Amino acid sequence: MASESCYSFDVDGVVVDVRLRLEEARRAEALGARFEDVFFDEELIRRLDMPRHVGVELVRSRARDGRVIVVSARPARLRRVTIEQFVRFTGVEPLAVLLRHPGDFRPAGVVKAEHLEAATKKLCWVMEHHDDDEEVLRYLSSRLPWLRLYLHYGDTYTRFR
Repeated sequence: MASESCYSFDVDGVVVDVRLRLEEARRAEALGARFEDVFFDEELIRRLDMPRHVGVELVRSRARDGRVIVVSARPARLRRVTIEQFVRFTGVEPLAVLLRHPGDFRPAGVVKAEHLEAATKKLCWVMEHHDDDEEVLRYLSSRLPWLRLYLHYGDTYTRFR
């Protein structure tokens, strides 16, 4: 088991304000496009996403206390843009960026729990995870009892457990 402390952050809705991309994906879906195809479009990520200041400041704060990892349900094909965006918004180079593997359609909570367990075994002792999805946090709470969890919403966040 790894001994160095680290802090885990989801990207969308935590470090990144995705409201404009979400609106675009919903509009396109109403016209018959697949939501995921639009929401995870690399060009839209680059053009529409903005930093979410509360998340950015938390990443910077936690980076002073240990290492930072990214654990997201974004598809692995978005690795490059995810790293670029994370570093550009936060100024922090993550220890690892753990994304959804190709062909993995399991719920986000399952994917993130596996990534967090693997990170704790191989990379660092994960102290906390920041996410914007209550369902994901409920699942992580049941599977990873040591992990401090934080729910992000609007311009704030709260301790989930």
